[in-house]
Amino acid sequence: MAAAVNNIAATFSAASRSSPQVPTTPTVTLSAASSRPISASWNPHSLLPRSRRSSLLGIYGLPGPRPRPLRLPRPSASPPPRTISAGDRLPDATLSYLDRSGAVRTVSISGLTRGRRTVIMAVPGAFAPPRRPRWWNGSGPTFGLSAEGLVKRAAEMKQRGGGGVVVACVAANDVYVMRAWGEHLGAAEAGVTMLSDPDAELARALGLALDLRGGTEGFGIRSEGYLLVAADGVVKALFRNYQNGGGAAIVGSDDVFKVL
Repeated sequence: MAAAVNNIAATFSAASRSSPQVPTTPTVTLSAASSRPISASWNPHSLLPRSRRSSLLGIYGLPGPRPRPLRLPRPSASPPPRTISAGDRLPDATLSYLDRSGAVRTVSISGLTRGRRTVIMAVPGAFAPPRRPRWWNGSGPTFGLSAEGLVKRAAEMKQRGGGGVVVACVAANDVYVMRAWGEHLGAAEAGVTMLSDPDAELARALGLALDLRGGTEGFGIRSEGYLLVAADGVVKALFRNYQNGGGAAIVGSDDVFKVL
C-alpha cells in the first residue's frame, strides 16, 4: 500500500516539472537618450531598396494619351427679326399707360388694332429733340411729322378715317414720363394715346429696335422713329424716319391721309 502511494506521488511530481510555464510579458524601458523622435516627414518607404519600392507607375502603368480640350459649341446668335412691311400682320406686344386715375394699365397691339384703323407713331425718346444723327440711319424718304405734329393733326386723321381711327404715340420710356410728355403736348385733349414700350418689346418685334447704348444721352435699346398705318391689325403703310440723304423725298401728313 505504501509503495503504491509513493508511485502516485512520484508521477504527479514528474508531471508538474514537465508542464509548460506561462510566458510572462517582458517589460521594456525606453530611455530618453535611445528613443528616436517621430517626424511627420519620415517615410518608411525610403528604407527599402529601390527595386522593392512601389510607385503609382508600377500600380497603374504608363499614362494614357493627353485628353483633348473640351470644346463646347458656340451659341449661335439668333438672326435679327425681319423688319415689318406693308401687308404683314402686326406682332402682338403689350404696352402700358396711365389712366385718368393714375393706375397703370396695359393694352395689347392686337386689342388696340382689332376691327379699326390705327395710326402708331414711335420716337426714340420722349421730350427728346426731333433730330439727332445717331437716331436716323441710312438714306431715303423721311417724314416730316413729329409728335407735336401728330397731336395737331390727330383730329383730321380721325375724320379722314371715318371717326374710328385710333392715334397713338409710342416710346421706350416709362409710363410716368409718357404721361408727363402727353400733358406737355396736350395729347389727351387731341385724342392721342401715349403708350409706353419700356423694354422695346414692340420695337424688337417689328424689327425696328435702335441700339443707342454707349452714348452720352443715357439711352439703351430704343425704337426707331417711324409711323405706321394699320387696318384690323394688318400694316397698310410704314414710314421710317430716315436721315434725309441728298434730296430724298419727305413724307408728310398728306401721305398718311392718303392711306387712311
